[in-house]
Amino acid sequence: MISNSAVVKDAIAFLLFSLLLITGCWTLLHEVQTQLAELISAKPLIVLSSFHGYLPGALLALIFMTGFTANRLWRGLNRQRLSANNGKLTAIGVLTGLALLVIGNFVINAYWQNKAEYAGYQPCPALTLLTNRITMQAWSKNEALCFDTDVRRIIVRGTPDETRQLALHLNARAKQQQAKQQFLQQEAQRKRDSSKG
Repeated sequence: MISNSAVVKDAIAFLLFSLLLITGCWTLLHEVQTQLAELISAKPLIVLSSFHGYLPGALLALIFMTGFTANRLWRGLNRQRLSANNGKLTAIGVLTGLALLVIGNFVINAYWQNKAEYAGYQPCPALTLLTNRITMQAWSKNEALCFDTDVRRIIVRGTPDETRQLALHLNARAKQQQAKQQFLQQEAQRKRDSSKG
């Protein structure tokens, strides 16, 4: 006979796993959307995250664990015994999810890296940017940006807002350098004109 405390524990476990599953699905969709937006943005420097590569395997494991707790809860509410195969199926699903955690991460990250290379980006060398971020890597269309002190100052956490801020900063800096170059050319022209006259 299944006790009421076991049913309460199963209900709590079901709610917890369901909440984790919903949160994981939302996070996966948000991360994929963010990666796509970064790749099509044509910013001079983007940051790609490898975090969401772990999510498909984790979500698969969560699906099986949620199913297991739902089955236990249903059988507990109906006062039925659990079949012996229920735990085996869940174990196989969770182990498959763990395998997919590693393999999926590798495959998904290779996909995003190929997309970035196709878009004209190259990874910043190791220990140049985002050295404190394990799952993030900066990609640049110009490798010199990876060593730029202004870039290091702006790109700290690797968020899309920071890459947007960097693009604005680089545009302003280019305009400032262009204005300086124009001023120097005008001054050189004035000196030549005054030396002739």
